[in-house]
Amino acid sequence: MRRLDTKTEQTIEKFAHEIQTLYGDDLVSLILYGSAAGTDFVPDRSDLNFLVVLKRVTPDALRKAMPLVRAWHREKIATPLFVDPEFLRSSLDVFPIEFLDMQEQHRLLAGRDILLELQISPKNLHVQCEEELKGKLLNLRRAYVETGGRVAALEELMVSSLKSFLVITRHLLRLKGLQPAREFLEILVQAEETFGISLEAIRDVHSLRLGMIRLEKSDAQALFDRYVADVEQLAACADALLREPR
Repeated sequence: MRRLDTKTEQTIEKFAHEIQTLYGDDLVSLILYGSAAGTDFVPDRSDLNFLVVLKRVTPDALRKAMPLVRAWHREKIATPLFVDPEFLRSSLDVFPIEFLDMQEQHRLLAGRDILLELQISPKNLHVQCEEELKGKLLNLRRAYVETGGRVAALEELMVSSLKSFLVITRHLLRLKGLQPAREFLEILVQAEETFGISLEAIRDVHSLRLGMIRLEKSDAQALFDRYVADVEQLAACADALLREPR
């Protein structure tokens, strides 16, 4: 895990103190997950994501956090996920990608590390990978029509969808029995080698996200065409995995 900047660490520390003060003994776990617990965090751009595990999540418990939400958002803190242990245990078949990502890339801030107790089924993981890929591909096509071909809108569409496709790619590698890499570009190389495909357009969108390239209208259209083709390749890989003997 990459060391975070001082400002971000102070924000995390302040948030942890607020949550512990709000919930006291009702707090089971407080966990930082996502890019801030890994290697892809970008200060002042990436959100801070937290999982708040309470003994029981009630409307009254949620109301306690309401007065702090606006201040959290000003600090780039996403509204936390509030769950209880029973919800976690009963939802592993529905959200295997999300909970496996949290399990693999998180930082315990308070309480017990409840994520390490979770057992996630590969079968459920495969089903969600395929559903997510095809669902997001449909949404990508629909959103493309809504952009009207505007360069700024096309760039935002590609950049905002990039992370979700990276997450799914990591889990496709896991379903092949591999330990996925952590760094973005390493994951792409690993997927290309494993599935015999090229993901050059996804790599270019990553460069766009980092501000390393700029696009004119014709370039944006061409990149989107290639980007969709890469996503379609990933969907085909998910289909192929389903047909592989177990």
